[in-house]
Amino acid sequence: MSIHRFSHLWVAIFIAVAAHAQPYWQKGSRLASVGGSAFITGMSSDITNAHLALQGGSCAFLTRTTAVGLEGSIDLASMTQTYAATGRVHFLASGASDQDFSLLLDAHLGMAYHENQTVIGESFNSSDVKVGVGAQCTWWVSQSAGIYLWPQLSKTNGGPSGLWEWQLILPIGVQWNWYQKP
Repeated sequence: MSIHRFSHLWVAIFIAVAAHAQPYWQKGSRLASVGGSAFITGMSSDITNAHLALQGGSCAFLTRTTAVGLEGSIDLASMTQTYAATGRVHFLASGASDQDFSLLLDAHLGMAYHENQTVIGESFNSSDVKVGVGAQCTWWVSQSAGIYLWPQLSKTNGGPSGLWEWQLILPIGVQWNWYQKP
């Protein structure tokens, strides 16, 4: 196999990673996030699947270092739909946007509902739960922009087997802060 055959794979991976970037905004004592992705899969003129995912959330700091938040997402494909909600408790362990680095720890609880349709038209649904922890590490390029890495480890029954298993996700994104000091 030649390198040329793999070049399309690298382009697809890059586009997929870029499409999943989730901006995270902060203003004063509130945080907000939005994100989304869309994919169309197929060969030549045959489209085999279309997929749209949208996420959004917000949280408010109750104290200088503690915040609570809620996130929601919808994931639509041609034969499956998923609706999910996650609650989080955040703790600012160190740093802020006026420093080089900040660390925001979180504990989360989430629930999801899935609707599925088979090729022959039958429908079935399922639901799952996740419980876990995360650590958002942000490197601040300036006081108003930073790059974050947010590993999240969850125990969930949302895998293919339906049994409880560990799940690790690793979002990477850009964070903007437009808080102005008085």
